[in-house]
Amino acid sequence: MTEIYVVKAEEVYARLEKILFESLGVLPQIKRTENGKPYLEGDPLFFSISHSGTKAVIALSQFPVGVDLELYKNKMHTPITDRFSDREQCEILCEKDFLIHWTVREAYIKMLGGTLSENLKSTAYYGGKVYYDGIEQQVETQFFDLGFGIAAVCEKK
Repeated sequence: MTEIYVVKAEEVYARLEKILFESLGVLPQIKRTENGKPYLEGDPLFFSISHSGTKAVIALSQFPVGVDLELYKNKMHTPITDRFSDREQCEILCEKDFLIHWTVREAYIKMLGGTLSENLKSTAYYGGKVYYDGIEQQVETQFFDLGFGIAAVCEKK
C-alpha cells in the first residue's frame, strides 16, 4: 500500500530522509538514475516526490511508484489539452479534470523513470486507465484533491 505525505516544498528532502529512516531503521544513501529519478540501492523501498509552488508530496511504496502534484491555477490549459487524444479531451470538462489527467500521466512517467520530453506523447489516461503506445498498462492509479491542487500516484501492479 502506498503511503502519501503532504509537506512544505522546502522541507521535502529532510522529511523524505526522516520517513526513510523510520521505515528502514537506517539512513540510506539516495542515488539518482541518469534521468534524475531518485532511488535506493537494492530497492528496499520505492519512493517518488513532486513539488509545486510551496507544497510537495512524497509517495512511499514496496513497488515502483511515481507521484505528481499540480496546484489549481484557475485556467483550462487549452494549449496542452489540444494535444491530448479525443478520448481524453471528452473527459476534461474543467481544471480539476485536466489536473487529474496531467498528474496521472506525469506520475506514470516518473514511475517508469522516464522524462516528459521522451514519454509524454506516448502516454495517455482515459477511462481510469493508463495507456502507453496505445497499450493498457498494469498499474494502479489514485488521485487526491488536496484543496489547493491535485496529487496523483501511479504504482506498478
